[in-house]
Amino acid sequence: MKNNYYTLSNCTKHIKSREKDTHKGTYGKVGIVAGSIGMAGSVCMASMSSLRSGSGLVYTVVPSSISNIVCIKLTECVIRTIGNFSNLIGYFVKNDIPHIMKAIEDCDCIVLGPGIGTNEETKTVVNHILINYNKPLVLDADGLNCINQDVSVLNKRKAPTVITPHTKEFERLLKNSGIEYTDRINTSIEFSNKYNVITLLKGYNTVVTNINSQYHINPTGNPGMATAGSGDILSGIIASLIGQGIDAFNAACCGAYIHGLAGDLTAKDKGEYGLIATDIIENIPYAIKSVVI
Repeated sequence: MKNNYYTLSNCTKHIKSREKDTHKGTYGKVGIVAGSIGMAGSVCMASMSSLRSGSGLVYTVVPSSISNIVCIKLTECVIRTIGNFSNLIGYFVKNDIPHIMKAIEDCDCIVLGPGIGTNEETKTVVNHILINYNKPLVLDADGLNCINQDVSVLNKRKAPTVITPHTKEFERLLKNSGIEYTDRINTSIEFSNKYNVITLLKGYNTVVTNINSQYHINPTGNPGMATAGSGDILSGIIASLIGQGIDAFNAACCGAYIHGLAGDLTAKDKGEYGLIATDIIENIPYAIKSVVI
């Protein structure tokens, strides 16, 4: 296969200068369904990266156990708290399903999974959302781990789905997929075709594939981005671009490019060793600024 790198010019085709006669509703409503006790940071990073990528509105949907933390951390997001404040269980449970579905019904795209946990009740929640949320969805982190015993749920989706596994998460998905690993590109293409998803396999030269066997390789990024929270930021960027009207495949490709470029800008300033995830968020606007003509 040829080295089909996604370039700056590819990205520029989809991310344009803004028209004057617009408002926050023009730029999409993104929902972040994520978090559990001890994992509030992932929620906040996914939410802030969506805002920094241009979303008009971000609804952060979290269990009541971390609501106070998230409300303090996120000034610009709308926090939608699920569950009773006296509920100290710490994560989403089956009884939360109708409330979560209500909270995301007006979103244009959601991120599902960062820090959400992998207990049995949360697995039920994740599966219900996948089957019943009929708009684009980015599935990441614990959201992927919640389905690795039965990946066939992905075929029940009725709208575009982007999955963003790192290598270990992809291995877990493949274990019960009926697909044998050959190489990053061909295995990602096979998974996309079999399970009707856009697969973004993270790592050096991130690969993005779709159900038409198209693929791109992302040339941006550096080893300093191998740090906690980096993947949550990528998911937030992709969801934001989808919410702004970019098709899911190109949103995933653009998102990977911008994410890597923001990381490269950070590394240029701070080096790779001291780079942390929130530094990447701060450089998203500069990465996008370099893309927009």
